[in-house]
Amino acid sequence: MAEDAGKKQPNEKAAASSREISRDEERKIIEEVLAGKTDSYAALVRAYENRIFSLGLRFFRNREDARDFAQEVFVKAFERLSAFRGESRFSTWLMKVAYHHGISAYRLRKDTESLAGDFALPAGEDGPEKLHARGAAREALVKAVGRLPERYRLCVDLYFSFGMTYEDAAAVTNIPVGTVKSHVFRAKQALRAALKDSDAEDFKSGM
Repeated sequence: MAEDAGKKQPNEKAAASSREISRDEERKIIEEVLAGKTDSYAALVRAYENRIFSLGLRFFRNREDARDFAQEVFVKAFERLSAFRGESRFSTWLMKVAYHHGISAYRLRKDTESLAGDFALPAGEDGPEKLHARGAAREALVKAVGRLPERYRLCVDLYFSFGMTYEDAAAVTNIPVGTVKSHVFRAKQALRAALKDSDAEDFKSGM
C-alpha cells in the first residue's frame, strides 16, 4: 500500500476539486489503516495530494520532482502513521512531515528558491502598461524575498503562499507562535524597505 501512495498524478488545477475531509473522517480513516485496512489510506492521499504537490513545487520548481516528492511524503507518512497522536489535524501533521522532508532535500540541493513571490499583488487594470508594471513588480518582489534570511522566508512561504495560520505554521516548523508572528512581521518590514523606490513600490501596500 505504501508504495502506491503517490502513484496518482496530482496537478495544481485539480486542487480546487479535492474534497476537504473533516477531522472526524481523518480519525476514522487512520483507525481503519492502523487496524489493517490499508486501502483506506487512499482517501487521505486524495484529500491532500494537491497540497503536498504544491509544496513540492515550491521546493523543486518542476513538476516531475514535485510528483516524486509527493509520493515520498505519503510513503513516509504511511510508515509513521502509528506515531500520529491526533493532537492536531492530520493535514497539519502531514505538512510537517512534508516540510521536514523538503528541508532535508533543500539542504542537499541548495538550488531551490522560495516561492513566497506568490504574494498576490493587488488587482489592477489589464492595459499593457499596467501588465508590464505588475510583471516588473513581481520580479522585484521575488528578488526581495530571495534576500530574506531563511528563517523569515520559510515562515513567509507558509503564511502567505499556503495561507496557514500562525498556529499551523508554528506546528509545522516547531517554531513558537510568537516567533512565527515576529518573523512574518519582520519579513514584511524588510520587503517594504527593499521595495522602496523599486518597480514594486506601488504594490507593496498589498503585503
